[in-house]
Amino acid sequence: MKHYAPFLVAVGAISYGIPGSLFKLAHANRVTDGLLLAITFSIAFLAFSIGRLLLNQQNRTVSSCKEKWLVIISGSSMGFTNTFYILSLAYVPVAIAAVMMMQSVWLSILISCLINRKLPTINQTISVVTILVGTILATGLLPLQQAVSFIGMGLSFLSALAYALTIQFTGNIGHDLHPLTKAQLMSIGALIVVLIIWVPTIFPVHQLPAAISWGGLTSFFSMILPLTCFSFFMPHLPLGVGPIISSLELPSSIVFAFFLLRERVTTAQIVGVVLIIAAVILTNVLPLKLRRKYQRMKE
Repeated sequence: MKHYAPFLVAVGAISYGIPGSLFKLAHANRVTDGLLLAITFSIAFLAFSIGRLLLNQQNRTVSSCKEKWLVIISGSSMGFTNTFYILSLAYVPVAIAAVMMMQSVWLSILISCLINRKLPTINQTISVVTILVGTILATGLLPLQQAVSFIGMGLSFLSALAYALTIQFTGNIGHDLHPLTKAQLMSIGALIVVLIIWVPTIFPVHQLPAAISWGGLTSFFSMILPLTCFSFFMPHLPLGVGPIISSLELPSSIVFAFFLLRERVTTAQIVGVVLIIAAVILTNVLPLKLRRKYQRMKE
């Protein structure tokens, strides 16, 4: 399984780059955002529920009610992530929304430092600055050659913040749960949030047939495929490799937006994307090399 892990984690990361374009295509097909998100998370919940039923009793069981609700609550951040992201697409192209979503890298570093009450390392600080410079280039803020929607950027930034919280929650909760059990519980939390926020816009459901078609696609690429790939194969990767491969989501978003939506990609955007991916690599590879060097010195 270790041999296939990098490839399958890459497949999951690339799949995360597709839903943004699908959201825009569904919106062009007059499917409302609320109905689309409700269908997306409902299908994911049903898929993970069926998968959980196929497990043996031991893997289906959650040790405590407290742990169960903590995982469900942690999944609620996924609902906020998708809510803010789909709202931002009404104001900015998929490429810019994807770039802003990558702010979750330094936001997760910041949240981790606040939780552990530690200052960021020099390596982390350099990484954050690199990401911010890459973001300025990739979003076209410098030089400002086109109108940029700060509302759209703000909404996609909130999406990144919610995603950073998801990273923190999933990394610290439910370690002893089977991946399908954890995914099913998290999908419950996400579905509850989506229904609470979007229920006024779900009805009437005259767009239901189209919503089911688009919702099936977005559910597969945004929930079912990536969560399955990450849950089963991420643990088989060497420390620090997972986040690097996951950064493929950003170029994937831009490539699919180019081919599916015909969005224009500038040289500055490409440079910005390269800087952001370089920052992700810097954050994860350098500490790993230093740790190995320290271990060799001790030996």
